Amino acid sequence: MSSHALTWTLLHRRSARAFFLAQSTRHVRSVAVAAELARAVAALAGLAAWAGVGLLLVG
Repeated sequence: MSSHALTWTLLHRRSARAFFLAQSTRHVRSVAVAAELARAVAALAGLAAWAGVGLLLVG
């Protein structure tokens, strides 16, 4: 049991450290923002496509 507690303490300390430098985290944030923006554009394009299908079916 004591070896498990020791391992858990080491893992917990390791997870508390920062894995990135500040510059790379800014890059990751900008990539995440770009991905969300692309997802929003794709959702709007899909909505416009379904609206077009609806208009074709009605008209």
